[in-house]
Amino acid sequence: MIKKLNTFRKNERTGHSVFYVIFLIVCFLAVGAGFVCFRLRNGVQVKAPRDREYLSDAEVVFYRQDDERWREDRLGESKYTMGSSGCLVSCIASALSMESSMEETPGALNERFSAKQVYDVEGNLQWGLLSEAGEYQADVYGEVSTDVIEDCLSEGHYPIVRVRMYALGNIHYVLIVGAGDGEYLCMDPLRDEITELSDYGNRVYALRCVYPADRSVQKHDAGKNIFQNMTYRRPVCCDRITI
Repeated sequence: MIKKLNTFRKNERTGHSVFYVIFLIVCFLAVGAGFVCFRLRNGVQVKAPRDREYLSDAEVVFYRQDDERWREDRLGESKYTMGSSGCLVSCIASALSMESSMEETPGALNERFSAKQVYDVEGNLQWGLLSEAGEYQADVYGEVSTDVIEDCLSEGHYPIVRVRMYALGNIHYVLIVGAGDGEYLCMDPLRDEITELSDYGNRVYALRCVYPADRSVQKHDAGKNIFQNMTYRRPVCCDRITI
C-alpha cells in the first residue's frame, strides 16, 4: 500500500513538472508572437512587379554612414552622430548625387542641414524645414505602396524607405535604386554592395523622396505631403543592433 502511494505521488509530481514545462513553452511562444507583431506593426509588404527591370542610368553612389571622414560628426546640436544615426542623411546624399551628377557627401550635407537648423535638439530631421530651406524638395508620403514607389522611380527619383534591419531589428533607412527579377534593389549605408528589399523582409514603414528643388515636376498625388510638417524620428540603427 505504501509502495503504491509513493508511486502515485511520484507520478503526480512528474505530471506537475510536465504541466509547468508546457505552460512555460506556451508563454514563451506567446511572448515571441507578441514581439513579432509589435515589431511589424504599421509596416506594409511591397514587392517589385515581376516584369519590372530598372536600374538607374547613373552609377549607383554608395555612401557609408560610418565613413571615418564624417562618422563622428553630430546631427545638429544633438548628441547623436552620423556613425550611429546617419543612415537617412547618407541615403539623401546618395540620391542627390545621382540626380544632380554632382558629388554631395553625407558629411557636407549634414553640415548644411546643421547650419540651416533642419534638425531638432534630438537630432530628428524636420521635413517641413528641409523643403523651406529652398535647395531641396522633400516629398513625404502618407501612403506606402508599390504604386508610389513605381511612380517615384518613373519620375527619375530614388525612394528612401524606412525598414527594419534583419526584418525584425532596429529602424534603418535604405535607398531604392532599381528593380529586377521581382526585387527592389537598394543602397544600404551600412553595406558596400547592392542589397535587396527582401533582406529587410520586403516590409516598408515609411517612404520619402528628396531631390534638388530645381527638378521639381508634377508629382504623384496619392497620399503625398499630408505629413509635410512631420518630424523624422532619428533611427538607432547602428549603435544598438538588436533583433
